[in-house]
Amino acid sequence: MAKPAFVSPSLPRAALAGATALMLLCSPMMIGTAAAKVGVTSATDGDPLGKPPAEAERVLRVGVDVQANETITTKANDRAHLMFLDGTSLTVGPDASIVIDKFVYDPNSKTGDLAITASKGVFRLVGGKISKTNAIVVNTPSDTIGIRGGITLFTIDAKKTVSIFIFGFSMTINANGRIETVTRPGFEVTTNAGGSPGRATQLTKGQLNALLSQFDGKKGGGQGGGNADQSAQNSGFSNSNSGKGTNVDGSKGDKFGSGPGPRNRNPSDTITTALTDAGSTAPSLQPSVLPNVVPTVNTMTSKVTYVGTMSGLVINNGSPSLANGIYRNVWDVGARNGVASATFGGATYGGGSQPNTFAVGNTPAFVTPAPLPSTSGPTGRNLSLVGANTPTGQAGTFAITGPRYGAAGTFQATPGR
Repeated sequence: MAKPAFVSPSLPRAALAGATALMLLCSPMMIGTAAAKVGVTSATDGDPLGKPPAEAERVLRVGVDVQANETITTKANDRAHLMFLDGTSLTVGPDASIVIDKFVYDPNSKTGDLAITASKGVFRLVGGKISKTNAIVVNTPSDTIGIRGGITLFTIDAKKTVSIFIFGFSMTINANGRIETVTRPGFEVTTNAGGSPGRATQLTKGQLNALLSQFDGKKGGGQGGGNADQSAQNSGFSNSNSGKGTNVDGSKGDKFGSGPGPRNRNPSDTITTALTDAGSTAPSLQPSVLPNVVPTVNTMTSKVTYVGTMSGLVINNGSPSLANGIYRNVWDVGARNGVASATFGGATYGGGSQPNTFAVGNTPAFVTPAPLPSTSGPTGRNLSLVGANTPTGQAGTFAITGPRYGAAGTFQATPGR
């Protein structure tokens, strides 16, 4: 096994969706064997490859599980989005190579360790439950990156590693006996091979946009173009379990996904929709304590009410800040859909009696097939959700777009006992 490292949707269709993986999720897990499942592939573009330690290399498609010690590689037109069992998500950009070194997670205490080794490429990490209490570690040829409770982008080649802190508690860069810590969104650190980390510098809007564009799907060959903002607003996930896409706006969209399962939407884009202005100086803030809401379980109708918190970066009229909110989803276990609602940034979204979140095929992942408009508070805002179900709760990412307003971050919720 490679040395431990820090880093946050392919799940086996049978493993994570089936009873065996669900049983594993109910108890502390030490992932160290060749067959251990650590997450699921939630979206792909092109033909990204995965090589488990004791199996043949295969193309990653939606629903394919990711294993401990697996090597994942992409070429120029490939991308993959992975969701780990703790809710951490990792987007693997083009011309990339990573190894999942270590995954330890206790769903009861919501603690553990996650480490990867990334040798080249561009990546976007959204920390899940593990990162709330312990830094996720990414080992690169030039340095070691530690990520606490947030969103980080990093680009890696043989000569240097560039790490960009988008949102969260902190990003720590360790190399050559020196540590550089970043707590302000929109700042980057460059580490040259064999050297020490440089001083954190502010990223320009153009630099951030150029980096984010590498996660968009390419045109041609069944793969669409489109930027992150378009992708977040023009989702095409199925609103049933058929796996057929439903393009909200057929004239544009990302068409992210070349395998079986949903298309026309890049799930990872929900975390960057509002961040094209993140190069602006933003304060380093910590989430405040939220109300202690108590969820309920309706066993008569097989519906579970998940209630939890949202935390994210807001850009309102060009001014960045950190905000918190409340997430709620009444999930129908049998129908595999739910009625989601949220309160964030002074606006309320969703609710009602009709389902607005739907499972993606036979995987634990779920999405909003169309953005949820604000029902109270500021008008013209729309909320998009991408998450996953486990026996211990729901977790995922969200994005909100509106006139001169954008927000992006993570949510997590638990069911009643």
